[in-house]
Amino acid sequence: MMYHTQAAPEAARLEDYIRAVQRHKWVVIGITLLVGVLAFVFASSQTSLYTATAKVKVNPSPIGSVDSRLVTPRLETEKEVIASNLIAETVINELGGATDEISPQALLRNVEVEFIPQSTVLDVSYTSIDPNTAARGANLFATTYVNIRQDKTEDFYRRRAATAQAQQEQVTADIVELQTQIDEWQTQRRAAAANGDTQLVNQMDVTINQLRADLSSLNSSNRSLVDTARNAEADIATLDPAAEVLRSALPPESADGIPATFILIAGLILGAMAGIVAAFLIERLDTTARDSEDVGLALNTNVMGGIPTLGFGHRAGPGNLVMLSSGGSARISAAREAFRRLRSSIQFLNSSSGVNSIIVTSASPAEGKSLTAANLAIALAQNGSRSVLVSADLRRPSLEKLFGMQGPRAGLAEYLGATAELNAEKVPSIDNLWLIRSGMPPTNPGELLNSDRFEQMVKELEREGVEYIVIDTPPVLSTADAVSAARYVDGVIVVVDTERTETADLLQVRADLERSGSTLLGAVLNRQRFERAGLFKRDKYAYYRDSQT
Repeated sequence: MMYHTQAAPEAARLEDYIRAVQRHKWVVIGITLLVGVLAFVFASSQTSLYTATAKVKVNPSPIGSVDSRLVTPRLETEKEVIASNLIAETVINELGGATDEISPQALLRNVEVEFIPQSTVLDVSYTSIDPNTAARGANLFATTYVNIRQDKTEDFYRRRAATAQAQQEQVTADIVELQTQIDEWQTQRRAAAANGDTQLVNQMDVTINQLRADLSSLNSSNRSLVDTARNAEADIATLDPAAEVLRSALPPESADGIPATFILIAGLILGAMAGIVAAFLIERLDTTARDSEDVGLALNTNVMGGIPTLGFGHRAGPGNLVMLSSGGSARISAAREAFRRLRSSIQFLNSSSGVNSIIVTSASPAEGKSLTAANLAIALAQNGSRSVLVSADLRRPSLEKLFGMQGPRAGLAEYLGATAELNAEKVPSIDNLWLIRSGMPPTNPGELLNSDRFEQMVKELEREGVEYIVIDTPPVLSTADAVSAARYVDGVIVVVDTERTETADLLQVRADLERSGSTLLGAVLNRQRFERAGLFKRDKYAYYRDSQT
């Protein structure tokens, strides 16, 4: 987490997001997988539906007209006709066992009819869980509609022909009757003419002429009706389709809606984005001092080195003493090199400022101060410098366990309490390194480390030719021991756990040390992120691998 001063915070940069992802990669991976699994479950739980569409062209027909003129269809009306119970009942019979619908209303819920304005084409769509059933349903609705519309058109012409024929039969009967009447009148006229009744003959002529006029009209109507019937039959024979299927529906290759693959991919992408945002928020909200910039700003000092996180085999007991191990992984080699660089920094301070007595402490417990003190002392000794490691954490000593030098024996506590002489024991198998044990746990460790005898111990060791005195003390924020002892040494090194130490704690450590007048030499980052050598870092990897001294 970046350490912020009172200045306005900077806008997030690309490298901030990249660093957040690197540090919280498992958060990103976890959220990505979680969202991906949820997307997969969602996609798998959805019922796949398939929609097939057939296109129907509706042509002009005499349906609904009062004569034989063709009428342009209204697609809004024809749309309702297709989605009607009449057609649905026919389709149900045709589908048979291919559908689970048991009523026209249930079947029609799967049908959708659309049309484009100013056109004569209808799109008939049918939806089903089976692509073949979807295609068959769309085709059945389309063909059923076409057949019904064609039948209605043919029925119109048949009814027209039947009506004309019935009228023609009636006219023929009327003609026969009228001809009979004319014949009767002519017979009567001949009788009147024989009797010489001229007036009666003239009256009969008028009637006969009227009847003949009516007969002529009936004959004309008869011929017209005969023509109408013939034309209706001819129209049926040469009838243009009232509707036709322009394109039959085919079984759809993919289900409706968003494909499951797309949902899964989208879920992974959204999960990755959510993971990156979460990682960035965690990074922003995290007040842990994770890098050199954070620590340097908080403590107002330089970072003298960084120790990578060690493997499981080097996290407990003597395995922590990586300076005594040989070979190992690139991570262990990097740790040894880090302590060597720390040794070089201490040697530079010694030559330039006369620094030879150093307290190694931390803000809180379990941040790696004892491990750092022990390995630093070993590194100094391995370089040929007479070095003494002082176990001044009188409350929870751990150096004795690291070096296998446990057991009841007088040590620093007894010396500071003036009950024993100062005793520096040679560390087995390590040249130039001595250890001053903590001794028996005292009841007043703070007062002992704040005593003149502690300063006397440091001066006595310097008089005896000890080049470097490395002192392990309790954490600064846990007790006042480290701050009390810091007044009597040349400087203090603060160990910072990049996974635990809070920036606010470092600010408090800095304030406590400054109030005591202590000199803060620098900081050491423990459990720093270790970057393995990649394709473009082969030389770095080789350096770690070959550096064994």
